[in-house]
Amino acid sequence: MKKILLMAMAFVFLFTVTACGPKIEEEYPATLIVQFVPSTSFNASKLTLVKDLEVMLEDKLREAGFDIHVYISVGTSYAAVIEAMTSGQVHVGFLTSQQYAFVTTEDPGKVEVILTSVRDAYQCQIANDGTVITDTATIIANANNNANYVAATSSEHQVNSYYSMLLIKTEDYADYQAQGIQWLAGKTIGTQSTTSGSGFVYPSFLLYQNDLTFVNTTPNAANGEVRYQTIGGHQNSVISLLNDEVDGVFTFFDARYGDSNYTTWQAANAGENRFALTRVAALTTPIFNDTISVVSTLGPQLKTALQEAFIEIIDTEKGAAALTIYNHTGYLVAHDEDYDDERALYQFLNP
Repeated sequence: MKKILLMAMAFVFLFTVTACGPKIEEEYPATLIVQFVPSTSFNASKLTLVKDLEVMLEDKLREAGFDIHVYISVGTSYAAVIEAMTSGQVHVGFLTSQQYAFVTTEDPGKVEVILTSVRDAYQCQIANDGTVITDTATIIANANNNANYVAATSSEHQVNSYYSMLLIKTEDYADYQAQGIQWLAGKTIGTQSTTSGSGFVYPSFLLYQNDLTFVNTTPNAANGEVRYQTIGGHQNSVISLLNDEVDGVFTFFDARYGDSNYTTWQAANAGENRFALTRVAALTTPIFNDTISVVSTLGPQLKTALQEAFIEIIDTEKGAAALTIYNHTGYLVAHDEDYDDERALYQFLNP
């Protein structure tokens, strides 16, 4: 009887260890499943690029000590990718910052960001010591107080986010500075469609943070209402501001770049300088670039190996070509806390 009892206890202990201990298959899977929704149309030539990327990832992971097969699939939507990740069917997903905010808010602990795609920094975002400036007041001052500012960028400095800006006429800037963003109350502001991140969504959040709100009717300034007027195209909205058709515009920072975008306006306004005629009044919270996110159950060494693999791959000619599927040109290591503002925006949009 004692022997049977000991055997039973041993079985229970073994079951407990098996059930509660680390699941090696989940932490270091034999096949790593990657899924994304391409931001460009998908065709047969893109399928070849996917296969190239699979091989490159396998090679890099093998160099890091992981003999893992990589399989890349194309999801039908971001929602499908998220569902596949939270249900354990996909290990790595290419998610937008707002999709990452969604999944980490609604299903906390299941997915974590490892990388963010990058874009060239504007010269006004680069300090004298070469570091990237994150203080928005300094960026605004650099853009407004530099007589030679033309929205130039630097390929030597990469950033993981961009901004939406409030742009107004220079002649109104002193009044704006005196009143702050409350200056917008009762004004008509040019925006993009209501689904545009930099042209409407993030500006809406900025207004909300300052007790203001967009309306599409005659605004009541006393109630903090700001009338929005949809203008198709970011550069077109800047031209509407230059032509005094609106009091200000929300557009991506900095939509004033590129002389070819303003050829017609410049021809009709010879000698005028669109940068001198306008001022950046405010910037929204950062709009983070696309992420590469993983299921949290992956082992920490594999997560690190994936970060290094993607960074090294995109830095090669063949790797860069493969990742044109997603219009990515580089990656930086990302951290979950970077997305606190994105989660705040998500909760604002989904109260």
